[in-house]
Amino acid sequence: MKNIVILLVVLTLITCQKKDTINHFLTKQITQQDLIKNGFYKYSYIATLDDEDKVDDTIKSIARYDMYSNVKPEINKEGKVCPTQLWNFDYEDSIKKKKNIDYLKKELGNTIITYLFRNDSLFYKEINVISFNNQNKNIPDLTSKEKILKYYHNINIPTKPLYEQNSTKNYPTIYKIDNYKTIIYYSDTDNYYRFFTNYLNNSTYYDIREYWYSGSIYEMYYFD
Repeated sequence: MKNIVILLVVLTLITCQKKDTINHFLTKQITQQDLIKNGFYKYSYIATLDDEDKVDDTIKSIARYDMYSNVKPEINKEGKVCPTQLWNFDYEDSIKKKKNIDYLKKELGNTIITYLFRNDSLFYKEINVISFNNQNKNIPDLTSKEKILKYYHNINIPTKPLYEQNSTKNYPTIYKIDNYKTIIYYSDTDNYYRFFTNYLNNSTYYDIREYWYSGSIYEMYYFD
């Protein structure tokens, strides 16, 4: 099977002047309306999947994806609307790079929050804390196993590390947080972490920095 031409790309602009009151580090499911009310930007597209039988034009599956992000939109070189570019500046001028990195640091607090819905069902959530700053009281310090367990203990959320796949006792990266498996890649020395919860299959991780924040929207058909 393969991805075929994307039929539609839609962007709904929502003013991000609204105060975000959601605790995104809880794993409970959240609605699209909640995100809209809290000032998230919405990016949407429809993807189709071909059955590849080369006999007719049968479409195996159609899926609508709605991505909500705290990152504002910009127009890329192809004239398409996408989230502000925050990675892969190899072919960009230094002025744009500095402007966008300043936006990441000063307006986003070095934190990118992304939710993806497929056919109106929450698919996954990723929070990317590029550089933790303890001055930002809305962002917890999850840069070590001890800090992760302490944070959820203090807010009475049952949490335990799981030792499976690449998650080990020396470096546990998979946690069961309030009955949802969540992957947290972290570094206490580099002061960063990435937090990912998949609500459909409870495990798969996607590196969405490449898909969404490198100056374009990678309009792919996701498998569970």
